[in-house]
Amino acid sequence: MFNESKCISLMYEQGLDQWTRACYHEAVEAKFINPTYYPDPATIRRLRGYFGAGLSPIEAAQACFGHRH
Repeated sequence: MFNESKCISLMYEQGLDQWTRACYHEAVEAKFINPTYYPDPATIRRLRGYFGAGLSPIEAAQACFGHRH
């Protein structure tokens, strides 16, 4: 039988992947990170939280990698 939850999960995963790539691109463009940057597990969790909260990739890049006061 067709399981809708798997389709939603796949759509969520694809959306998260596209959003994360856009966030990474924005962070590199803003020179917050180097192109060779690889996130640690805490940063990955933080980015997933930003995605779930509905932040745009630009907002998430600023919140995660921008200068803190």
